[in-house]
Amino acid sequence: MGEQLCPEIHYKKDGDRVVLTGCYGIDGKLYLPDEIEGHMVYGIGPYAFSEAKAEGDSVYLSPEAGYLSERHSICAEEVEEIRLPGQVREIGRYAFYRCRNLKKLILSDSLLDIGGGAFTGCRLREVEIHFYKGEKSALKSVVDEIRYTVRAALYHHGADNKVRMARLLFPEHYEEAVENTPARLLVTHHHGSGGYYRQCFYSHEVDYKKYDEVLPYAVAEEKEETVVELAFGRLMYPYRLSKAARDAYLRYLRGHMEAVGRYVAEHEALDEIRFLSREGCWTSGSLEAAVTIASQLRCTELVGVLMDERRKLPAGKKKRFEL
Repeated sequence: MGEQLCPEIHYKKDGDRVVLTGCYGIDGKLYLPDEIEGHMVYGIGPYAFSEAKAEGDSVYLSPEAGYLSERHSICAEEVEEIRLPGQVREIGRYAFYRCRNLKKLILSDSLLDIGGGAFTGCRLREVEIHFYKGEKSALKSVVDEIRYTVRAALYHHGADNKVRMARLLFPEHYEEAVENTPARLLVTHHHGSGGYYRQCFYSHEVDYKKYDEVLPYAVAEEKEETVVELAFGRLMYPYRLSKAARDAYLRYLRGHMEAVGRYVAEHEALDEIRFLSREGCWTSGSLEAAVTIASQLRCTELVGVLMDERRKLPAGKKKRFEL
């Protein structure tokens, strides 16, 4: 997203700290400053981005504010993407209440505490977290409140100035209360593997070993496309990935290569195609499936890349394409 500051910010002061209570602008992509008038932005107030937000005591206007006379309150369904200040330590209760179109949230590892119901009524799709101090973050609090599929991109900034990335998928899950009439009891049924993945944390940290051990549940309960995406995420960004887990993900891909072929074609996943080539995973059937879909989607460049992979296959793996 572009890093243009939100033009008008309402806030309250708490000593030398600032708590944001609302934003005004012209679109739903909000980039919030780390400081306001020399004071650190410490928190996001309760209901800050809901229709029921409270107004702050003070107003900050960015240099661009004077050019945007039509700015209005950005809240509820208008909120699409937010970059939180790097030193934010807390998010208040129901801060994003009914922000149904909030797709992406960017934050840092300074944030560990999120108020109850912060994401009620949201369908957040992506979370991006930047780590500078260690492994702790608010990721569990976020995914616990979102039952839909959430994709997490975790950037670990090291002292060597290198950034090591993890890409995790938390599949959709939901609970259903089913009445056992003879016993007069309500029995809770769990659907989807997402519940297992949301338990892969310890003391605000992702437990990568446990996360990788949940793979059999995903295989049993999710569509092939979901498991393929999950496996690609761990293999291509192997943060804390053991050899045993790597082998398990590769075995899954090699055993479902036609589904893999459909996935890379539908998502125009060039990096994934190159990864499969390096690992020697391609088969004639999976390439045929990928080329057929890419042709139907009129992705000329992708068809060319896949045909190049076809030519690299050993003679025994080749099969004539009929497009």
